[in-house]
Amino acid sequence: MRTQALGGRRLSPVIQLLAMLVAPAALAQGTAQGAKLFTQRCGSCHSVGEGDRVGPDLHGVLERRDEAWVTRFLKSPGALIDSGDAVATGLLKQFNGVRMPDQALSDDERASLFAFFRDCTAKGKGSCKPSPAAKPGTDATPEEIARGRRLFEGTEPLTNGGAACLGCHDVRGVGVAGGGTLGPNLTFTFARLGDRGVTPLLAKLDTPLMRGLYAKTPLTAEEQYAVKAYLADVSRDGSRPRQDRDFFYLGIVGLIAALGFIGLVWGPRGTDPRAH
Repeated sequence: MRTQALGGRRLSPVIQLLAMLVAPAALAQGTAQGAKLFTQRCGSCHSVGEGDRVGPDLHGVLERRDEAWVTRFLKSPGALIDSGDAVATGLLKQFNGVRMPDQALSDDERASLFAFFRDCTAKGKGSCKPSPAAKPGTDATPEEIARGRRLFEGTEPLTNGGAACLGCHDVRGVGVAGGGTLGPNLTFTFARLGDRGVTPLLAKLDTPLMRGLYAKTPLTAEEQYAVKAYLADVSRDGSRPRQDRDFFYLGIVGLIAALGFIGLVWGPRGTDPRAH
């Protein structure tokens, strides 16, 4: 019994040490998952430290409200409002009668979201902004889509100096003569891969061709989102792009160039005095 007791006393500090080492990593992982979840599920209506939007700013929400109350509200805001809860009805009135939809979150998802809120509160306002790349491409504003097109075409340079997508890829309706053909046509990439597939693709750019082009010039998080938003927008039209478009416009350009060349060759002859 003494040996077991001694062994227990010897083992206890080891367990405590392991818990101390593992806890920060687990907390960081939960916070990161919560940040991603917030961007995907909450960011279109709420901010954390950037002011009210459609709904309230959630910075410090777990200091203002009891965690159990927040849990009940997330599960069914409508039920809490209809029960006559003073805080819930006050929020409904404050935000113009807009009811938040029920949030079907697992216990782990809710815990990671709460970890994110607490981390943001501890860091202070303005210091905890989720990555815009995690926001669904289908939630983009017209301005974000327009910027994505500019980045794709190269009319707006990438922050780190990377090459424009147009040099290797084509999408429906881009440019006069279309894009490049070295890489695949990206018109239906978002429809095929979805947000879950396109987001890591733009973050890593790790195909053999893109790895060489962007290893030292990655896209910023904002640029990743803008390009994703543009690809999401062009994929909305399910019709096939015209296959002969490039050849048509290139034919026109070639004809104009040929006529110009003929004018240069024959023009001087028409003004040569010796011709009269």
